Amino acid sequence: MKNRLCFLSLWALLGCDANVVDAVREPLPVPMPSTSSTTPVPPPNPLETTLLHRYSFEGTGTEVRDAKGASHGTLLGTELPGTGQLPLEGARTGQYVDLADGIISGLSNATFEAWLIWDGGGAWQRIFDFGSSSGGEDMAGSTGISYLFFAASSTPGPPRLVFSRNGVDDEQICAAPDAFPIGVLTHIVAVINRTERRMAIYQDGELAADCPLERPLSDINDVNNWLGHSNFIADVDLAATYEEFRIYGAALSATELRASFAAGPDAGR
Repeated sequence: MKNRLCFLSLWALLGCDANVVDAVREPLPVPMPSTSSTTPVPPPNPLETTLLHRYSFEGTGTEVRDAKGASHGTLLGTELPGTGQLPLEGARTGQYVDLADGIISGLSNATFEAWLIWDGGGAWQRIFDFGSSSGGEDMAGSTGISYLFFAASSTPGPPRLVFSRNGVDDEQICAAPDAFPIGVLTHIVAVINRTERRMAIYQDGELAADCPLERPLSDINDVNNWLGHSNFIADVDLAATYEEFRIYGAALSATELRASFAAGPDAGR
C-alpha cells in the first residue's frame, strides 16, 4: 500500500519519506514576542533643551564664543587669558563683554545664569545689563532708558534685579535679602517668568527673592547688552572673575537650578 502511495505527487516529491510528510503536516512553531521590558527613555532635560547661549570664556583674544548658539560677544578693554575664566578689574577700566543686539527682547520666559567671584567695591556694579541708554547704541548715558539689569550690590546694599521700560521712575525691583559674597565662587541666577508674571533671584541653587512682574521682555530695546558694564555712565564696572554665563529660553524651576548648581560651571564642557 505504501509503495502505491508513492505514485501520488506529494509523496513523489518527498521521496516517500514518512518523516518528511509528518513535518509538512505539522505547522512550524511561531516565535512568541519577547515579554522583557525595554529601558524607559528619560524625559528631556530643560537645562539642555532650553539653553540658548553659553559663554565659558575659553581661548584667548577678544572674541567671547557662544558655545551653544552663534551670538558671539566681544571683550573690550582686555583679553581672555586662556584659562576658561574672565577676570575684570572693575572701577573705570572699561573692561566688559558686549553681546549681540536683540539677545533677550525676543524671549518670553528666560533664565540668566552666572558663576563668578566678586571682588567687592562700589554699588551698582553690573553682572549683566541688557537694554538702552540716553547715550545711544554702544554708549552708556546719563540714564538708562529701557533695561533689565542685575547688580551685585546696590544702595543700600543687597543685589538687585531691575526691569524698566522708561528710566528710573518706571523701575520694578527685586532685591535679595543678603549681601553678595566677596571672594567666593557664587552661582547667581535671574529668572523672568512671563507665564506666571514673576521675576526671581536664586543664589547657590536656592531661592533668594520672588517678586511680581507684569511687563514682557519685548518692552526692552536691547541694543546695549553687556556683562560687567552699566547703561548708566555714573556706575563703575564690575570687579569680578566670570567662570560661566548662560541664557535659557525658559523660566527654570527651583529643582532644575539646584541641579545646575550641583553640576557646576564646567558641566558639559
